[in-house]
Amino acid sequence: MARLIDNRDPTSATLEEACEALAVWGFDPAEEESLAHAANWLRRLANDRDLLGDMFIDLLAGRRPATLAAIDVGETNRIVLAAPGRGNFALSACIWPSTGDHALRASGPEAFNYGLAHDHNFDFLVLGYFGPGYETEDYEYDYAAVSGWRGEPVDLQPLGRARLEPGHIHHYRAHRDVHVLHPPASVSASLTLTHEHPAQGWMDHYLFDLAQGSVSRVLGHGPSEAFLQIAVGLGGEEARDLATRFGRHHPSDRMRLAAWRALAGAAPGRAAQDAVWAEAEACGSRVVSAMAARRRALLQACGETSAEVRPGVGGAGPTLWPGHRRRRNCPSNRHGKHGEAAPGREDRLDCFPRPWSRSR
Repeated sequence: MARLIDNRDPTSATLEEACEALAVWGFDPAEEESLAHAANWLRRLANDRDLLGDMFIDLLAGRRPATLAAIDVGETNRIVLAAPGRGNFALSACIWPSTGDHALRASGPEAFNYGLAHDHNFDFLVLGYFGPGYETEDYEYDYAAVSGWRGEPVDLQPLGRARLEPGHIHHYRAHRDVHVLHPPASVSASLTLTHEHPAQGWMDHYLFDLAQGSVSRVLGHGPSEAFLQIAVGLGGEEARDLATRFGRHHPSDRMRLAAWRALAGAAPGRAAQDAVWAEAEACGSRVVSAMAARRRALLQACGETSAEVRPGVGGAGPTLWPGHRRRRNCPSNRHGKHGEAAPGREDRLDCFPRPWSRSR
């Protein structure tokens, strides 16, 4: 369960002072002294009660605050106060609308991660800055026991509910704490101090289906997978050779799967695709083997139709040649329209949109 850290330092600090102290000392959540030091500076920053109000006034007036690092336009409710660079940390502020606020009604709850059970691939401290604070359902799981394929059973241990009350600091542990956010009683704001590490980009994290007790989506994808798929899609023996080596030997299961997906996407026809996935199924990765088996089953089901099939972009799913009819019960035809087959989502490790990647 997220740990409540007791810190009652009454002194305040500017954003520049907090960043300087964190850059000099560093932020290592695995060390108790470093964790306490970071929590103290987050508290002192939050004691500046004009911090966010002045910033929002400047933004509304069309002025860029001198202390503002960036507005993260990829996220619905987050403003980056200090981006990674000066140290192994990032600082941000998040606004949490209530069910009665127009922002939530217009954007929907998923835009703010409400109702989604998820973990994180980084440690972070979050402090209630303004308002009653959002509520959470807390769970815990054993990351090492999870391979990371969609639908995999997970033993989620319920730990109760909590609320991010004003002034409270919660420590969420990477790959251990799972939470479900619920809207606050009225609009609220929080400050978040995130631990940054280069290896985080290769570490998966997940959305969970609480009813089924399983992984519902694998998160954490980076640009390398897309670069590899583009390189293979553009052709070239060197790109295919690299993808093959990655598929067989890369230390990241996610990258191995991306490599096989790229190779299957470039394969000329159903039989060639099946051959790629057959090799992937025997590559030694439990994650890749499970997903390859599902992909082969999908190809076999699609093979029952007499229509000619060509691979979709990046192996996302087969697309029918114009003029050919599709069989109604072919899994790749579900939700298809205008002569195209819909992607086979059941065998994809989808990356969830960015809104919650760093903010809670």
